[in-house]
Amino acid sequence: MLIAAFVAILAMLPALAADKSTIRGLITAIQGDTLTVKDGNNVEHTITVSSDTTYKKTKGLTGAISEKAAFTSLMPGLPIIADGMADGGNFTASAISFKSEDFRTAQQVQAGVAPTSTRVDDMGKRMDDFGTYEALEVLDVHFASGKTALSAKDKAALSAFAEKAKATNGYHVVLQGFTDSVGNAAANQRLSTMRAASVANYLQQTGGLMPGKVHAGDGMGVAADAGSGSNANARKVTVKLVVDKGVQAGNK
Repeated sequence: MLIAAFVAILAMLPALAADKSTIRGLITAIQGDTLTVKDGNNVEHTITVSSDTTYKKTKGLTGAISEKAAFTSLMPGLPIIADGMADGGNFTASAISFKSEDFRTAQQVQAGVAPTSTRVDDMGKRMDDFGTYEALEVLDVHFASGKTALSAKDKAALSAFAEKAKATNGYHVVLQGFTDSVGNAAANQRLSTMRAASVANYLQQTGGLMPGKVHAGDGMGVAADAGSGSNANARKVTVKLVVDKGVQAGNK
């Protein structure tokens, strides 16, 4: 039994030596089942894929929306996120994901829509910006105590906000709902979520923003600056018009 246990431990050693790791970077070359990827610090990594590697194309601000992709989707100039096992100097990818917006840009480069060397160089320079969101405008919408209804003043402000969003390339809208400190925590959590949903519905139904661009509001419960008791400034939804800095740079 001791010998069997020793053999089992030896069999586990290679797995124990490997560590889970993630590499984010721009594909610069593909040869067979090997990718060369340059990260945001300009360090090159060699990534090996196998028949078990999965591929995913993501959409939306958080990447929560995704669809299956294939190895053939990968190409030089495409920023990717590779999850896998690092064992010494070897990295084997178990999963690779990339944004649909980045895929379209890389396709344009490959198709010769723009000078390849220039576009690939530009993408390399803005690797640090991908996934980094910049707020172009912030709006606070306030509510009566215990209510989720929008005032006429706030509806007008949201309509103006929606128009600016529609004129912005690659826009996204994120929302956070808050309450004052009156009431119990569970009720405030529900109320803050309902307030964010009220704003999201108005932006889509009246403001004309696409549902995929207005992200489900986060209920944050009691605002950090609520203080004690009733506080009108804490009963709010914070609405942000944001863009991916990397995508924006590519649109210039």
